[in-house]
Amino acid sequence: MSPRSEEFMDGARERLASARDQLVSRHPETALSTAYYAMLYAARAALSEEDRYSRTHRGTWGLFRELFVLDGRLPAGLLEAAQEAQKRREDTDYDAKPISMEEAEATLEVAERLVAAVDALFGR
Repeated sequence: MSPRSEEFMDGARERLASARDQLVSRHPETALSTAYYAMLYAARAALSEEDRYSRTHRGTWGLFRELFVLDGRLPAGLLEAAQEAQKRREDTDYDAKPISMEEAEATLEVAERLVAAVDALFGR
C-alpha cells in the first residue's frame, strides 16, 4: 500500500477503535458516526491505491462502486451497508435522531468488515 493509502487506513483503524470505545461508553450516536468515518477512510484508501480521489462522500462512494464493486473485487452488500450508515449518520449528526445500541453495533460490524475487506484487497 502506498504511504498515502496507509495514512487513510490508519485513520480507518483509529476510528474503528474509537467507535468500539464509544459503544462501551454507551454513546451509540457517536459510535455510529465514528464507524461510518472508518468506512469512508477505508474507501478513500482503496481509491488512493488506484490514484483516484473525490472531495465528497457521495463521490467517494460512487468511485468506490465503480472501481471495486462493479468489477467484483468487493461485495455490493458492503457498499449498500456503508451508504445506509451514511444516511443514519446524517440523521444522527444533523437531525439529532437517536439510535439504539443495536443499530450502532450493527454499523460497527459493517465498518469492521469493510476495513478488513480493503486490507485484504491490498494484501494486508
